[in-house]
Amino acid sequence: MKFPATFWVANTVELFERAAYYAVASFVVVYLNEDLGMEPTFATFLDGSLLWGILYFLPVLSGTLADLVGFRRSLAFAMAVLVGGYAVLGSVPALAGAGGVVVPVVAGIVLVGIGGSFVKPCIAGTVQRAAAARATIGFSIFYMVINVGSVGGRVASYFVRTPYGIPALFRWVATAFAVAGLLVVLLAYREPPADPSRRRRTLGEAVVGIFTVLGNARFVFFLVAISGFWCMYVQIYNLVPLYLRRFVDPDAAVEIYTLANPVIIVLFQVLVTRLAGRWRPVRSMMVGTAVAAAGYLLNIVPLVAFRDAPPLLDGALPVAGLFMAAAIGAVAVGEMLAAPRIYEYIGAIAPKGQEGLFLGYANLPMAVGTIVGAPLGDWLFAELGVGRDDPASVWVAVAALGVASIAGLAVYERMIGTGRATAAGGEA
Repeated sequence: MKFPATFWVANTVELFERAAYYAVASFVVVYLNEDLGMEPTFATFLDGSLLWGILYFLPVLSGTLADLVGFRRSLAFAMAVLVGGYAVLGSVPALAGAGGVVVPVVAGIVLVGIGGSFVKPCIAGTVQRAAAARATIGFSIFYMVINVGSVGGRVASYFVRTPYGIPALFRWVATAFAVAGLLVVLLAYREPPADPSRRRRTLGEAVVGIFTVLGNARFVFFLVAISGFWCMYVQIYNLVPLYLRRFVDPDAAVEIYTLANPVIIVLFQVLVTRLAGRWRPVRSMMVGTAVAAAGYLLNIVPLVAFRDAPPLLDGALPVAGLFMAAAIGAVAVGEMLAAPRIYEYIGAIAPKGQEGLFLGYANLPMAVGTIVGAPLGDWLFAELGVGRDDPASVWVAVAALGVASIAGLAVYERMIGTGRATAAGGEA
C-alpha cells in the first residue's frame, strides 16, 4: 500500500521547517551574545527557556486549535509566522529602537516559537491520518525527514555564514526555507480526511486535560525523571556553542560540529532500533541517558591528556574539537535509544481511552528539560568554565544530570513494578 500524496507533502513541509530551524539553531546563543551583545545568561534563557518552552509547551493547546480550524489553515498560518519571525531576527539592528535589541529579539523568538508549535501537531496529525494502518513506518519516515532537514539546514548554514556572517542565516537561509514551506502548503497541501468516529476536543477540554494528566502522580514522576535526559541534550545548542568558541576555537564552525547529531541518526536509527528494540522501554531510556552522559565526559580527555596539542593537520579540527564531535555523536546515539521509546511507552501506560491525551504531553519532558537546562548550562559555563577556569567540572556537572535521570527512572520502574514497565516492549 502506497502512502497518499498528502503524506509526502506534509513531510516536505516538515523538511523545510526543520531546515529553517536548524540552519540557525547552533548559532542563536552565539548571535545573541557575540553579535547583539547580550549576556550569555540572557541569551541562553531566550533560546532555551523562551523559544523551546513555547515550542514544546504550546502544542498542547495549538494542536487543539489546529483540529478545530483545520490543518491546512493552521500550517499556512504557522509558516507565515515563521517567515516573519526569522526575518525579524535577521534584522534586529535595523529594528532596534530606544529599548535596544531586546524587543525585536523577543518578538522574533516568540513568532518562531508560536509558528513551530503549530507545525508539530499539524504534521504529526497528517502523518497519523494519511498513514492509517501503516503509522509505524509512517512515523519512522517522518523522524528521518526531520533529520534530513536538519542536515540540509546546517550545510546551507555553513556555506552562507562563512562569507556573509551569522545575521544572514536568519535573514536569508531560515527565511527562505520557511517561505519554501509556506509555498508547499499553499500550492500542494490538502486536508487529510478525519476519522468520523473521533470527536474533536474543544479548547476548554484541552485546558481541563492539563489537570487530568498532571493529576497522575506516577506519570508526572516519569516526566520529571526523563527530563534529565533533555537537560543534557539541550546543551548541544546552549552550552556547546559557548564552550567551543571560548575553550576550543574562537572561530569554530558550530554547525559542522553539531551536524554529527542528525547525520548519525539518519545513518544508524534503523540499526539501533533493531538492536535495542526488545529492551524494556525504560531500560532503553536509561541506557540512552548513560551513553549521552558518557559522551559529554569525553570532553574532559583533551583537557587532561592533550592540553597543549596543536591541530592534527593544517586546517584540521583541534584535538579538543574532535572529542567534542565524538561527544555530540554519543548524544545522538543516546537520543536514538531514548527519544523514540518515550512516545511508545507513554502510549502503552496511558489509561485506556486517554492515549491521545497523554501522548499530547510526550514533549513536556523536553520543555521542562530546556527551560531548566538552558540557564543551567550557561551558569555552568560562566561559573565553572569561565569564572573558575575549570572546564572539566562543566562536563562532570552535565553528566551528573544524566546520572540523576537514570536514578529517577530506576526508582520509577521499581515504583510501578516490572509488569507495567515491560508493557510497551519486549524482554530485557
